[in-house]
Amino acid sequence: MTPAAAVRAAIPRDVADLLRALRTAGFGAYVVGGAVRDVIAGRVPADWDLATEATPDQLRALFPSATYENRFGTVGVPTIDGVVREITTFRADSGSSDARRPDEVTFLPRIEGDLARRDFTINAIAFGLAPEASRRADPVADGAIVDPHGGIEDLTNGLLRAVGDPAERFTEDALRMLRALRFVARFNLKVEADTAAAIKRDAPLAARLSGERIGAEIEGILAAVRPARALQLAADLGIFAAIAPALAAEWSAAVGTRVEAVGGDALPDSPDPLGRMSELLLPIADDDDVAALLESWRRPRATIAAIQQIRALDRAVEVAESEATRGHLDGATLRIVAAATTGDPRDAARQIRRRVAAGRASGASPALLNACMQGDEQQLPAAASDLALAGDQLVARLGRTPGPWVAALLARLVDDVAHRRVANTEGDLLRLSERIVASERPDSIA
Repeated sequence: MTPAAAVRAAIPRDVADLLRALRTAGFGAYVVGGAVRDVIAGRVPADWDLATEATPDQLRALFPSATYENRFGTVGVPTIDGVVREITTFRADSGSSDARRPDEVTFLPRIEGDLARRDFTINAIAFGLAPEASRRADPVADGAIVDPHGGIEDLTNGLLRAVGDPAERFTEDALRMLRALRFVARFNLKVEADTAAAIKRDAPLAARLSGERIGAEIEGILAAVRPARALQLAADLGIFAAIAPALAAEWSAAVGTRVEAVGGDALPDSPDPLGRMSELLLPIADDDDVAALLESWRRPRATIAAIQQIRALDRAVEVAESEATRGHLDGATLRIVAAATTGDPRDAARQIRRRVAAGRASGASPALLNACMQGDEQQLPAAASDLALAGDQLVARLGRTPGPWVAALLARLVDDVAHRRVANTEGDLLRLSERIVASERPDSIA
């Protein structure tokens, strides 16, 4: 199937309706950018964006329900399918005092000028009909590919190339450098030499980007099936030095490979975005430095907390692996530690699998992993909430004043049940509690 035929077959009904409405009104009508690229690459587009020479005012007149709340010529049009599709007027951008957004926008009459402002050739492909085409022509059935910068050839050859002068593309918008890395990861591309040189020269501009944008792009890279090449490029081209100096200072060629191995699509924990982020930041030794970096990337508090928990659990697993190497195999204790650290005892097995995938585990890890997985399958208690009795029952049965001793005794019961020294039944646990209290000094449990 030709690229044009593939795009034609993939266009959603509501997008086709918008294209036809534009053509009927006498305007050029195209689908552009990521949707065209994704279809040609054999992927399902997340969004369908359109472009036309119609101005925002003309678009609002043609689509009365449309909204226009920016100065870049992008109009949002609600469709019958309940989706808001974006239609942007052909434009040229000039100036970028913040290395992020154009200072000036000029509307253009033809698609070729609009494609010339885009970042990479693979994103500068359009499908549709020009303004001078017959109004009787259908923009879907009769539409054609417009690819003035060779984006299809670059996509076929696995090459990421900037449109026009790479030096201009990245000073216009520094975020394009991180987007380049995301495209490398997503489509398994190599960066064309002049484009790579421009990124290396302009990498310091990335430090001026908003943390939220940086964090989102990093997460996009980590979400790709094969992020290792992109991560190594981020180190080699100076991107990490600009956005994560603490990581750049400790970087080694093995880091990207380990990150890619964690959460691989063949593993039971895939996808594993938190595991990959944790593995990426592992070279940074200090937890506070990791938290500060994630905060600078404007990651949610829950994400930062989860990464810190994974790091703490990883240290616990390392200790357990060392003990297992010396013959002290204790998956039950590790599951208890995991429950206390992350709230989920299954994270013990999950973290061992991460370490195995990344090549950081010891030779005793398979046996330790098997012990943890057995505990998961049998749902052995790893926290007080898993026990068949609660603290108030202990207080009532033992006739003692509530205090710290309750939590201490529950923790001891959890350990005994997890190691199968007592059954997890109310009666057995109460009888064991009575024996413990009777054999210990009054204050020894507290």
